Amino acid sequence: MEEMFEKRIPIAIVGLEQAGKTTLATRLQTGKFIQTITPTKGIDVETVEIKENLFQLFDLGGQKTLREMFWQTYVKLSQGIIFVIDSSDMSKLDEVVEWFWKCLEWNHNAPILILANKADLAHIEVDDLINKIKLDQVLQQNPQRSFRIFEVSMKKGTNLDEAIGWFSQKMMPILSQKKVRLRGIYLYLPTGIPIASHRFTSDASGEFDADMVPGFLYALDQFASGVIGPSEGLNTISTEQGYILTVKREGVMCAIVTDKESDPVTSRVIAESFLTYVESTFAKSISLLRQKGKLVFPKNLIVDFLKQEFAENVIF
Repeated sequence: MEEMFEKRIPIAIVGLEQAGKTTLATRLQTGKFIQTITPTKGIDVETVEIKENLFQLFDLGGQKTLREMFWQTYVKLSQGIIFVIDSSDMSKLDEVVEWFWKCLEWNHNAPILILANKADLAHIEVDDLINKIKLDQVLQQNPQRSFRIFEVSMKKGTNLDEAIGWFSQKMMPILSQKKVRLRGIYLYLPTGIPIASHRFTSDASGEFDADMVPGFLYALDQFASGVIGPSEGLNTISTEQGYILTVKREGVMCAIVTDKESDPVTSRVIAESFLTYVESTFAKSISLLRQKGKLVFPKNLIVDFLKQEFAENVIF
């Protein structure tokens, strides 16, 4: 069985706290300025349509602890980066520069859009910001990288259409040809207890029973953690048929099995997105499962999620 789904592309929206990241994500969704009162406490995942293309936005919290926890993972996963700067707050510019270059080191190829936000207030001029960030050195790191800086106002919408139009155009070549052929998805507790699974192939040769996969991965992860270290564990396993990619969260884990030709970045985005959906929708149920060992998810949870929410040209 093969089904084609709408193309999406993962985008990381990064920047220090109160730079305007969530305001940007909201404006892209609604077309309106909505004042954000509560800062993002972790990761918000949103989908927006820009010029008839779908983008999956990872809105990452800007507090230092969240930067250290999440940014590297999601910047690596993303195929485009939007870096938002509060150009009215000159006290944080050194920190801005530090984290901007960290993002470039984590992802050497992704086009990057730099938004110097709050141009409606007293702010640092864009030429001074270019010098401070040392944008002239970006091409020394990768001569092929696309990047551009725009002076914008999320509040008034100044220059946003032009900035997002440029970024969308740079993302177009990436939107084509990315495919993932899924063989299976497995959701389980960090202890190896299975929660939900779906196999997308009827060929059982060389495949594990659905309930065996989580336990097998748990055992391998424990071994890898002992060798590599507890913070690393096992992220990717190569098999004769393809790859098994695992993504860990504090209370739940996801493994995706693909063929050899599948795009690994997109595969990991599927797993990250699915976990985010499960955590936000079933947090209370997962908590009960850990306590009582019982949980019944909707029968078609995984397939319905892929059809309604996912991202690239998925084949299964």
